[in-house]
Amino acid sequence: MKKVIKKKGNLESFNPNKIKGSLQKATIDAGYTVEEKKDIINEVLVNINKKIDEEKEIKSETIKMCLLTELDKCEPYIAKSWRRFDSKYKSR
Repeated sequence: MKKVIKKKGNLESFNPNKIKGSLQKATIDAGYTVEEKKDIINEVLVNINKKIDEEKEIKSETIKMCLLTELDKCEPYIAKSWRRFDSKYKSR
């Protein structure tokens, strides 16, 4: 089982549903429905999983950077929404 190294150093099991949920929230915040962008959400998830599969442990920050890189390529409005949420709620 893959482990994620969180910002404060603790480890937790990798849960792709957490990423999917965050992507769905960012999609809605960007003004789309999840149904409209489900193919892009799935594509981003597949690409992230490929990158994560190469590691036994991965930093949450690395996952976030990979995710934003993927979103910047295919759906910059969703990436912008993600960054806005992240800076507002998680950078504290």
